[in-house]
Amino acid sequence: MSLRLQPVLRELLAREWRERYQGSVLGSAWLGLLPLAQLAVLAFVFGTLLPARAASGSLSYPAFLALGLFPWMLFANAVNRGVTAYLDNAGLIARVPLPASLYVHARVLASVLVDGTGLLVVLLVLAFFGLRPSIEGVLAASLALAVLGVMALALARVVALLQVFVRDMAALVGQLTGLGFFLSPVLYERAQLQGQVANVLAWNPVVAPLEAFRHGLSGEGGLPWAALWISAGVALVLLALSVGLQRRAGRHIEDFL
Repeated sequence: MSLRLQPVLRELLAREWRERYQGSVLGSAWLGLLPLAQLAVLAFVFGTLLPARAASGSLSYPAFLALGLFPWMLFANAVNRGVTAYLDNAGLIARVPLPASLYVHARVLASVLVDGTGLLVVLLVLAFFGLRPSIEGVLAASLALAVLGVMALALARVVALLQVFVRDMAALVGQLTGLGFFLSPVLYERAQLQGQVANVLAWNPVVAPLEAFRHGLSGEGGLPWAALWISAGVALVLLALSVGLQRRAGRHIEDFL
């Protein structure tokens, strides 16, 4: 992205931020309150009503679930928020001579910042209750979040472009991310599954980042470095493909909006 477009991206990002909390009584306070409320509900449901235990040693199930759920939400929300970026900004795209992909980037970045802040709040709470990751674990978790972010951006660029030409793409993406939630190790530890099933699920490129994040911060379970680097490669390939698709089909966006 050229330097002259960075102020435009910042302004689009600020607009996304204002629109998200416009008319809200608590405003940006929801950044911390909502993830804390979600964590409290998880702790109550799975710690009291439905006692459960992960196959990860001493880690409590609410903590286990939080370390998988919040990274997943960061990824899924970014993709779902980005899918309608072109349609929602059709008026600006027609009048303002800017790269249309900036609107997707602003949507994804705003979503990642919101969910990333919530994730940080959750991690601070877990640290208060004894979560003590190693330096290697923090590095693995940071790389995992970066991979999820790049993958979300790449997918959002692709589906936002497809949504211009196929208007039911947003509904399809919502359904697919819902299914992907259950095909990713969020509610469960993949090591608990039967060998063949666990191996099949490993082909999901989101699995390695989720496991690296959870295992890295909990200190329980091996760090899947090789699989994580493969997922990073997949994310970069998807991003390159999204750029190529944008170059080929992006010129027709205004004709279909």
